[in-house]
Amino acid sequence: MLEVIHISDTHFGPDRSLDIRGANACAHAEALVKAVNELAFQPDFIVHTGDVANDPHDKAYALAEEILSELKAPVYYATGNHDDVSMMRSALSFGDRVDLVPDSDNQMCYRIGGAAEEKVQFYVLDGWVPPTEGPHGFLSENQIEAVLSDISGEKPVAVFLHYPLVPIGSPWIDEKLLTKNGIEFQTRLLDAAGSQLRGVFTGHLHRGLKLFHDGVFHSGVSSPACEFTAGPEDEFCDFLQGGPIPFDHITFTEESTMVKSYSLPFEGGE
Repeated sequence: MLEVIHISDTHFGPDRSLDIRGANACAHAEALVKAVNELAFQPDFIVHTGDVANDPHDKAYALAEEILSELKAPVYYATGNHDDVSMMRSALSFGDRVDLVPDSDNQMCYRIGGAAEEKVQFYVLDGWVPPTEGPHGFLSENQIEAVLSDISGEKPVAVFLHYPLVPIGSPWIDEKLLTKNGIEFQTRLLDAAGSQLRGVFTGHLHRGLKLFHDGVFHSGVSSPACEFTAGPEDEFCDFLQGGPIPFDHITFTEESTMVKSYSLPFEGGE
């Protein structure tokens, strides 16, 4: 059995003053860390699926490291559309990992290492594209080939990245925020992992998400900074203020994958 905590979209600023839609990003991240550390069990590791910073700035990542290093388990990071790989590598502490593409490719693509990899093959992929292209993601062929060729076929497989792979039924999100080649990647991932594929875990939507697509389980976690609307008729994404402190607790057993979502009130004031 493995116990994993999934967090995302902390959006740290270069100092503690950054407010996002009326919420102080740093204070909410500190509340998130406190809530995770007070759980009645010890997670094996924690995955942050990107947008660590609100804008790529060395001071924002230094603040993120100051706060998130207080978590009482190894932390792993994916690259979000607001992030910068080189700054993340310089500032953030990662748990044991096996890089699957060279540093020169400037992509955060790796297999999570340590004791966990004896039971499950966990992969983190980088869907970042230049901001001028939009807020969507795209998975490069070198990453896809690296991950697919690493899958043993003998262990369960789970994938973490910032951008959801498949439509969620909200028009603006489905047009603007997904991984452009997400369905293609899912098809190839299924071919490689088959019934061993335990799920795809994402952030980016500032909205909790649980769905099945072509038999694959997809789970997304919201942001502690603010939430997005995601209605079936939405032609744009609006922001909801005063959101809760969200994180997901994922349990991997030999038979199942279980996700328990936490949505805690923010008690620190603003």
